Amino acid sequence: LQLVAVPRKVIVNNNYKYVNMTARINEIGPVTNFTVDVDLHFLRPITSMKASVHYHLILNNSVVPSALVSRRVDVCHFFKKPTSDRLLNLMYAEFKKHSYLPERCPIPPDHYYIRKFRPSTIVIPSLLPENNFLLKEVFQTGLNSEPLFTYRFFGSFVRKTSE
Repeated sequence: LQLVAVPRKVIVNNNYKYVNMTARINEIGPVTNFTVDVDLHFLRPITSMKASVHYHLILNNSVVPSALVSRRVDVCHFFKKPTSDRLLNLMYAEFKKHSYLPERCPIPPDHYYIRKFRPSTIVIPSLLPENNFLLKEVFQTGLNSEPLFTYRFFGSFVRKTSE
């Protein structure tokens, strides 16, 4: 049995000085076929970008305060060398299949997007529990780490039988 992520809810907070991001879940068919669409409108050039990624369990309808997994990624470095972060590279490769995303820094002002991303296509380590989770991603720019946007993805890990 394979562990897959099922999207439940997405919340986005923007710094409209730099970016306007929207995300929506498309609930079509069985939950393992749900897809996510993301639109990113960068309003000015972004010369540096860092991302903090935090994975939290949700127990008894409350987010566990300590993240089970946390990492900080220099996005511009990742664009130059995608193999520098194996997990991020797996997700980025999946995003790029149906998307228009920046590939280097500085990121020019433009409309970028991800279409029909199916979270259930990402291989989830079987050591993670079948549970509800929160994936929080905070993107920042500049020397003072000014916020660009925060993306909170709520979902569930469920076991899927082989098709």
